[in-house]
Amino acid sequence: MLLETLNALDQAGVQALQSTCGLDVTGRKISLVREGRQSFLTLGTLRIKGCALQMVHLGCDEQLLGKLDENTAEHGGCSGLNGLAGSFLTHLLEKFDDRHPRGTVENSQESPVVLHTRGVRTFQFQLETDRGHLHFLVEVPSRTEMAIAKGSDFLMSMESIYLPANWHGSDELPDQEAVDSFLAFLKKTEGDVYLEAPAGDGTARMNVGLLVEICQVDGCPAMKLVTDFSDPEAGVPAPGSIVKASVGIGDRSLEFDLDYLAPATHELDSGSLLPCALFSLPRMVSIGQRRRSFRVSVTVPVKVELETALGQGETSPWSDGKFESEKISGQLADLSFSGARINAEGARKSPGFHKDCRVICRMLFPDMDEPLQVQGVIRRSAAGPADRDRWQDDIGIEFIVSPDADRAALDYVRQFVLQLQRSKLAQRLQVTGS
Repeated sequence: MLLETLNALDQAGVQALQSTCGLDVTGRKISLVREGRQSFLTLGTLRIKGCALQMVHLGCDEQLLGKLDENTAEHGGCSGLNGLAGSFLTHLLEKFDDRHPRGTVENSQESPVVLHTRGVRTFQFQLETDRGHLHFLVEVPSRTEMAIAKGSDFLMSMESIYLPANWHGSDELPDQEAVDSFLAFLKKTEGDVYLEAPAGDGTARMNVGLLVEICQVDGCPAMKLVTDFSDPEAGVPAPGSIVKASVGIGDRSLEFDLDYLAPATHELDSGSLLPCALFSLPRMVSIGQRRRSFRVSVTVPVKVELETALGQGETSPWSDGKFESEKISGQLADLSFSGARINAEGARKSPGFHKDCRVICRMLFPDMDEPLQVQGVIRRSAAGPADRDRWQDDIGIEFIVSPDADRAALDYVRQFVLQLQRSKLAQRLQVTGS
């Protein structure tokens, strides 16, 4: 599904340039975008319903914008970026017509705009012409993400086909056949593979990859993952170095080591190349709880406020003020030494509360006058029913430690978890004794 969507986007951009102003594409590039900010000199937003894509951000440089204005003056019709965005939307929806999608063009701005990016399956396309560049930014959902959002049994069906029957309760996959079947599961479900790439300073940086192909390298089987190791600051492993990889399925983390072989590309049907990397096949896959320590359900009401950590106190590069953080409120559902699960509302509407985004978590425990504050990374964000007529967001975060204040806060969390564990143990002993 993801590759088909990328093909559709690429082809729609080419057709829009041709039909709007008669321009042929002379060069094209697709790159992966990390979490952070992306600047657009002009911006048109396409909002889509009824297919995998929900939003596409479209922009162009000054040279192409000038060509679009010339075309409008000569032939009439929609002005500038609006006309190009409308044509792009029309061509894109035609490629999903079996799903009866619909869409609108909104927020067209011919002024500098900065967008937040989540950095998971976030792609930037650049189409070159002899009259300037068209570029668009889009986050493409995977089959797994779509299945979770729809509440379908797709993942459960894939697990029953490709994974061993008792894999949830095992410490590792039993043999190479099971490992190979797990890789088939990854490719079929388009599951995210998290890669810890060694950086030059002795640390590691987190990359996200997508398995697109099992191929041959020097006569040996290898994995080709869509990922980008071109930025030295983000971690560029040397050929032959070990990259630690993990895949989350429900509350389990499947972890394995990969030998990095070389950079690569994957050609779309449209002719564009996706940045990729080649790895050896894993020899063993261990299975553990997704959270590093066991969690306990929180039975007392604990109010939680999550605030986006990205951009706090940062000034816009266009000198038009500071970035505004976003906040949502909810209730603490369960807690462990290393993370928490929170029931909230409104997270799906904000790009700052998606998977792998950093947040500030404030929890107001019963014996506190002021909320306890820790920093965290969202590891899971999914929708679930709160009651018959209402849905809520289920957010799992992993705590991270930076300043000394976080260490003191996490000490309190640890004691609170231990107290809950002792309380539950005492209740079980009472029931057993009676």
